[in-house]
Amino acid sequence: METIHFDVPGDLVEPDDLEIPKARDLALNLDAERITFVTLVECRKNGETETVVFDLDVEVSQIRVHAIHPFERITATFCKPDVFAPTVHALRKDFPQVPHLNLHVEEFPRNLCLYDERYDDIKRRWTPARFVHHLRNWLALTAQGDLHQDDQPLEPVLIDHVGHIVLPHDLQSADQAAAQLFVSNARRDENGKLFLIAQATPPNGVVSMVASVHRCLPQTHGVIHRRPVTLADLASMTEPAGLDLIADLRGRLKDWQADNNAFLDSHILLAILFPKTRYDEGKVEAIDTWAFLLGDAVQEGARAGDLRIRDLGIRIGLWELQDNLPGFLLEPDTSKRGEDVGLDVLNVAYELDRTLAATLNGTTAEDEIRLAAVGVGALGSQVVMNLGRTGFGRWTLIDHDQLMPHNVARHSLGNAFVGWNKAEAVTLLANDIVKGADLFTALPVNVLCPGNQTDDLKMALDEADAILDMSTSVSVARMLSLDGEISARRLSLFMTPTGRDLVLLAEDKEREFTLDALEMQYYRAIVNDDRLAGHLDQAEGPRRYAQSCRDITSTLPQHLVALHSGQGARAVRDALSVAEAAVVVWRADEDGAVRRVDLTLAAVVRQEIGSWTVVTDEELLTKLDAMRENKLPNETGGVLLGSFDVERRILYIVDALSSPPDSEEWPTLYIRGCRGLAEAVDALTKKTHGMLEYVGEWHSHPKSISPTASHDDFDVFAWLASLMQADGLPAVMMIVGDPGCTSCYVGEITEETNILPEAKR
Repeated sequence: METIHFDVPGDLVEPDDLEIPKARDLALNLDAERITFVTLVECRKNGETETVVFDLDVEVSQIRVHAIHPFERITATFCKPDVFAPTVHALRKDFPQVPHLNLHVEEFPRNLCLYDERYDDIKRRWTPARFVHHLRNWLALTAQGDLHQDDQPLEPVLIDHVGHIVLPHDLQSADQAAAQLFVSNARRDENGKLFLIAQATPPNGVVSMVASVHRCLPQTHGVIHRRPVTLADLASMTEPAGLDLIADLRGRLKDWQADNNAFLDSHILLAILFPKTRYDEGKVEAIDTWAFLLGDAVQEGARAGDLRIRDLGIRIGLWELQDNLPGFLLEPDTSKRGEDVGLDVLNVAYELDRTLAATLNGTTAEDEIRLAAVGVGALGSQVVMNLGRTGFGRWTLIDHDQLMPHNVARHSLGNAFVGWNKAEAVTLLANDIVKGADLFTALPVNVLCPGNQTDDLKMALDEADAILDMSTSVSVARMLSLDGEISARRLSLFMTPTGRDLVLLAEDKEREFTLDALEMQYYRAIVNDDRLAGHLDQAEGPRRYAQSCRDITSTLPQHLVALHSGQGARAVRDALSVAEAAVVVWRADEDGAVRRVDLTLAAVVRQEIGSWTVVTDEELLTKLDAMRENKLPNETGGVLLGSFDVERRILYIVDALSSPPDSEEWPTLYIRGCRGLAEAVDALTKKTHGMLEYVGEWHSHPKSISPTASHDDFDVFAWLASLMQADGLPAVMMIVGDPGCTSCYVGEITEETNILPEAKR
């Protein structure tokens, strides 16, 4: 059977006569047979365009999903200047309707959509050979049904448009699409293209444009194969999809006019939803939404969107005007179907909702995780906004501070929010980014002094799956970690004084590693881990931002806050995705590089001793064992470093210094010296900004000797008690015996063996 092709417009010319570089290059390469599996047919000029016609040898099997022939005649049309990809048509008159066709006013010849990239990115690497090979591959994959993969979203409709319209995020998901939307913010750009925003509630004042929303029945892929030009044209296309568009419009206009005559002067546009399935009788996987401005198809120079409702009613046979008011016909004039109503296409976008936000960020929206974030200052506000843009979590933002003018230098909020409560302002801004979800709730309360909002704070913390402290306050972190019967995991995220480093402390899911215990192991790393050298160096001096003696803020560059807020947002998600605890430091170098430092955690040891709770860990106990073993058979000792929480009567024992060089060490006697000890303790305290300090003494006993206090130990403890009493603190002594046998005495010494338990692993 003879294959019938469409004629190609233009004057027949030789390849040498072509002037557009890409057209000439393609034609000359084909004429010289430099490209395989393709034969030049002819070249044509038509005004400012030049077309190369060629036959392609396509690799197809006998069984095909789409009726692509082994030989297809193709045209490639090039324009001056080179700002658009060549227009590619399949000339065969019975070329099938397949996925990935560009739609134009004329359905035939079929216009192939070859690229999903911008032409600006394609043309710098475009060659005739690559173009032909890509086209052959496109046809071969289309023939076997693999151009459109099963896991690929159903293809969008790609046609020229006169502007953009943003539709409500939930329009597609509604069981019954809203019949009416109201358009606001109608603007034109420098090229005259419109930008419209449609909303479900009418704006204040006069409604200048209304959108009528219609829904078709589900169809496989798409039903519109060419660009509709008139309303009648569009109606003929929607009819096979179960939508009588003209009848729907008549009903809508009649209802609207009955409610409000003011609608008569409103402009009108159509939004039509096309649910699509991948296969016949398959589930709906996507919904194409088309939007059309209605204009005058008869009057010369009519502008897109100029048609008003009063005129549309006449042109679809619904009413006639009497004294400029509609008079309804007893029966609609069915001969009038909008043949004189022109259509201009709008490019449809939807408001950013949670699912789309997550998809665009390469994640998934997670409804189940509820977070209470304490502190939305410089770092906290930017971390929250970063996570909010991904659709992650449901948040209660807790902060009692107001936004001050100086805060704006490093905050996600701008000057418009100065004087607002930070939590309320960030909540408003974050909820406005991701529509419809209301992921954020504000609780403007001081967690250390909630007053009459105590119950609200307790409820927010009780209902949270995780509590994220970004307050930069040790007191707040300790309260969140230790006070109240709250089951949620705790995390703490903060920057160091210079802003160079970011720190994350994350509890494990079972809370064996509580936030306060992680904090202490972090301090020990600052002292002993060379990777954290200079970690807590001080920034430049504080800055005064107002007149009060407390109106002081730190010097902290915004670029570091922005850098670490991005890393911090990811760190929070990563930490909550696993069950294990973590302490991580990110260090920003002067050259902008960021190094990650993961700290190895030691199992936590807790013991009630008298009226105090002692918190230490396996690493310290192992270190004491090693220092004892190194000096056997002699006894040895040194000082203990840690921190007192007097309010909660918790003693943290974090590290130990070895015996000073002037100490006396004998098999049955140890007398601690003092050479260099004070300087060593002061240096350590300074290195941790006072978070670790001297808390007591330790010494060892010989092999096989119980770590119970001896008579000499009683005497030493009495001296120690008088020393610590000056600061109102208890005396602390640890006695290290054989491995696994370390006793600890706090406040008083007894003859009992007060051995610390083994750490939970």
